[in-house]
Amino acid sequence: MAKIALPPDVAAMFAACEHAYEQATQAGYGENPNVNSAVSELRSVWKKLHIANSDLIMAKGFLVVEFANIRFERACRATHEACIELQMAIAQAAADNDLRNRCLALAKPDQGREKSAKAS
Repeated sequence: MAKIALPPDVAAMFAACEHAYEQATQAGYGENPNVNSAVSELRSVWKKLHIANSDLIMAKGFLVVEFANIRFERACRATHEACIELQMAIAQAAADNDLRNRCLALAKPDQGREKSAKAS
């Protein structure tokens, strides 16, 4: 049987997710437990996708090929879902960080006024 390549949309989505995680790590969101969990899930599903791809390549016989194809399609869908989960986790971590920064910014001006009032 001919070698089955990973669908380009799945490979591109995985690359985009890896890039988004890299940017999130640089921005400080990579330490978020939800982001770490989503990345672990994505990497696990990616490995399963490669295993399903290998099984599909090695499959011989009609039923074996059909079952391998079903497993491969399920792994593709799971990869899509894991990428979406990672994007949502990064977005949530960014929103949490923005909210935290706003709260800190609101608290800091009050402290600055107290210091300037004491200095006068």
